[in-house]
Amino acid sequence: MIDHIMRGVAGVVALILIAVLCSRSRKDIRWKPIICALAFNLLFALLVLHTPLGKAVFGLLSSGLIKTMKFADEGIKFVFGPLFGGFNAVPGFQGSTYVFVLQALMQIVFFAVLINLLYYLQIMQRVVKGMAWLFRRLFGLTGPEATVVASNIFVGQVQGAMTVTPYIKNMTEAQLFQVMVVGMSTVGAGMPIIYAGMGAKIDYVLAANIMAAPAAVLFAKLLMPEREEITTDETVTQTDYQAGINLLDAAGRGAMDGWKVVVAISVMLLGFIPLIHLLNWVVVTVTNNVSDLETIFSWLFAPAAYIVGVPSSDVAGFAKLLGQKIAFNEVIGFSGLKETALSPKGFMLTCFALTGFANFTSVGIQIGGIGELAPTRRSDVARLGMRCVLAATLANLLNATIAGILFVG
Repeated sequence: MIDHIMRGVAGVVALILIAVLCSRSRKDIRWKPIICALAFNLLFALLVLHTPLGKAVFGLLSSGLIKTMKFADEGIKFVFGPLFGGFNAVPGFQGSTYVFVLQALMQIVFFAVLINLLYYLQIMQRVVKGMAWLFRRLFGLTGPEATVVASNIFVGQVQGAMTVTPYIKNMTEAQLFQVMVVGMSTVGAGMPIIYAGMGAKIDYVLAANIMAAPAAVLFAKLLMPEREEITTDETVTQTDYQAGINLLDAAGRGAMDGWKVVVAISVMLLGFIPLIHLLNWVVVTVTNNVSDLETIFSWLFAPAAYIVGVPSSDVAGFAKLLGQKIAFNEVIGFSGLKETALSPKGFMLTCFALTGFANFTSVGIQIGGIGELAPTRRSDVARLGMRCVLAATLANLLNATIAGILFVG
């Protein structure tokens, strides 16, 4: 017990040290918000993973979310009929009974409807506003920064930035970097459903997504500390979001938004999974069957596994999935979760580490998305992109390390 706690503490120190060494200006680092962000993560993880009340509340939240999403199955069954059961009802079919697009992706359409209805009813705006107030007080963020940090727990990386569109063009470089990092560190409220359908434990993914917000603050402020005099008292008027003219219109718009996400993920998988197999074939051919892509990823990201505190028997599997997440995206990483043999602790740490948009593809997404919101900052977003991937990756690894400290087998 003491050994794995000490290893976890050493991992936290190592991750912070990496960020300090890579910092743009170490002399300008303000340690108060960083310590507050780390304390918040520790306390939240302790509450969720290590106390009966926290486990019960979060378990209730997770089971409630899963139960709610089961209602999505009724729409899928109606539209796709016997295909929903994994082709079980097709005479003579003997293939896999699991259809990813039906049993993991289609639920996102219904979830998008619920989220948009919450926006129409002004409930989501109040939740974001309350969390933004808390983050301003805890971490010393400006109004626009705090609003984006709170928003990205519920929406995607570009949608979070959209909540403060008028402010982006005048943000300092450090503020813009904060907006980018939190977008890559979190996954929004819809993606955990997809990850759960791919084999992740939804409790872990939900906790990791919330913890990613303060972790993003921590590493953004370490890697890109503010060098200009700013005020943190600025209030924010969020950009108006037209959820719909009435409840029916809001539900319809949410469904169409959710469908776009389903199509985007499906197309991405259709493109990236064959690419992985192609690259693997190239590596195997060039090395004359001596090595493959999985082995390369295992070697490249093994140090990260040791820092996080992954058990020795799980290092190769953890490193492979983490490598796939960073090189491609987290959906590709989660897609290999079921086929990877991991211990209970290794499984938990992997779920935490994979929960985040920290990958090279996200750089392009942010250049296009944030660059469209504020064209004058497009070059800044492009220049900060790779540093942002580093910060977001460190944030996700920090969450995994903290979860590992509190793991009870």
